[in-house]
Amino acid sequence: MAGEQTPRQRRAEGSLRAQGPRGELRAFFALDLCEEARRAAGGIIRELRARPSGDQVRWVRAETLHMTLRFLGRTARAHVPALLQHVASQLEAVPAFMLDLGEVKAFPSLRHPRVVALDLEPEAPVLHLARAVDAGVVAAGFEPEPRPFRGHVTLGRAQSAGRTRHGGIPSLEGLAPRPPTPCAVREIVLFESTLGSEGSIYTPLERIALGCGAAADAASQSQVHPDSGVPEETPHGHNDRHTR
Repeated sequence: MAGEQTPRQRRAEGSLRAQGPRGELRAFFALDLCEEARRAAGGIIRELRARPSGDQVRWVRAETLHMTLRFLGRTARAHVPALLQHVASQLEAVPAFMLDLGEVKAFPSLRHPRVVALDLEPEAPVLHLARAVDAGVVAAGFEPEPRPFRGHVTLGRAQSAGRTRHGGIPSLEGLAPRPPTPCAVREIVLFESTLGSEGSIYTPLERIALGCGAAADAASQSQVHPDSGVPEETPHGHNDRHTR
């Protein structure tokens, strides 16, 4: 019936009403990490924190690690149900895929580091997903993301900008070897970001599944096989405080 709300729109509106009468929110779409990858990333953070200059970085709490796909900034709450619908429509053609942690790097450079981050591999399906999310966001009336997408998981932010090699962060060389931690990516999350006394608080508002369309179902058979040895992931909440 024309004009009738979908179940997704009704759930989103109910969630937003329950959070209060404010007219706007700061939001972003992101990928959650599976628990195995989260633990591995947490181990890297602990190792780096124990090194010289490790206390010069504001480290992210492992349970709140994620990869941002598209930051939205201030968004009218009334627009969120339509936004979710547009993004979900784009994700129907995106198959689920496997992902693993990559190298630890400094951004924008090792000489002038501001962020310590983990790459995610392989890059191609993550880029495809980010482009689909951006297309849905633009279809909902937002401006396109002007910066090229670089998928990564932020581990920490330097508290001061150094002018020497590794200035402001610990050395990233010689980290302990870690086993593969493959994750099955089957959904994305819309988070609300609010400022707390100890940093940002990220609250999940809605989860959108990948590959609901027939084309994505066919493509996903070669990427996420039922007996691949990767267990189903339990949705992970984010009400913890950390630095993004």
